[in-house]
Amino acid sequence: MNMQDDAGAPYVAAAPARPWTRIEATHDTVLRRPTVADVPGIFVVHSDPEVYRFDPRETHPDPAHTAQFLNPMLTHWDEYGFGYWSVLVPRTVFPGGVAAVGDADDGRVLAGLGGVQHHTMTGQPVLNVYFRFAPAAQGHGLARIVLEHVVSIGPLVAPGADVVVRTRPANVIARHVAERAGFVDEGLEPGTTDMQLLRYQVPRRHRETVSHPPVSGP
Repeated sequence: MNMQDDAGAPYVAAAPARPWTRIEATHDTVLRRPTVADVPGIFVVHSDPEVYRFDPRETHPDPAHTAQFLNPMLTHWDEYGFGYWSVLVPRTVFPGGVAAVGDADDGRVLAGLGGVQHHTMTGQPVLNVYFRFAPAAQGHGLARIVLEHVVSIGPLVAPGADVVVRTRPANVIARHVAERAGFVDEGLEPGTTDMQLLRYQVPRRHRETVSHPPVSGP
C-alpha cells in the first residue's frame, strides 16, 4: 500500500537500522564503518613492519597504497551493508595512533581494522575474518572483541555462511585467539601450502541455502 505524508508526498519507510554499523564494545573500544578519512590512521598501523611480520611484502609504503587497500572495503560496505570495521581505542591504549575524526569518535585513535566480508572458498560462500592491529594496541583483547562480534552478526548478514579465519601457520597467536572464540582449526586451507584455516561452522540445517545475499545500502 502506498502512503503519503501530510503534504501529500509519497512516504518511504526508513530502512531498518543496522546496529553493526557502529558497535560500542568493551573497554571503550568502538567498531565502526570505515571512511576515507581513516586512511592516515590506517596507514600508520599498516606501515609498521611488525604488523606484517608474516607477510612483509604487504607492508604499506605510503598513504596512497593504503587508500587503494581500503577502497574495496568501502565498496563492500556500499554493496552489502557490512564489512571490515575501523577499530578505535582510547589514546591511552595506543598513544602513537592517529585520532579518528568522526563526530562520535570522541578522541579515540585508529588501532587497526577487523571484521568480516563475503568470500568464496572451494566454491562455497563464507564470511572471511580480517583483523590487524598496531603492536602497541595488541594485548588489549581487540581480536577477541572483533571475533565475538563477527560471530554474532554473521547469521544476520549472511544466514547459513560459515565464518573463517585464514592466517599463516606461523601466526600462533591469531590461531589461538580464534580457537578460544570457538573456531576449529582444520589445518591448511585446501589448495594452499601456507594458509591455515579455522572455521566457525553454522548448524548443518542452515547450510544448504547459503548464498551471498545482496544486503545493500549504507
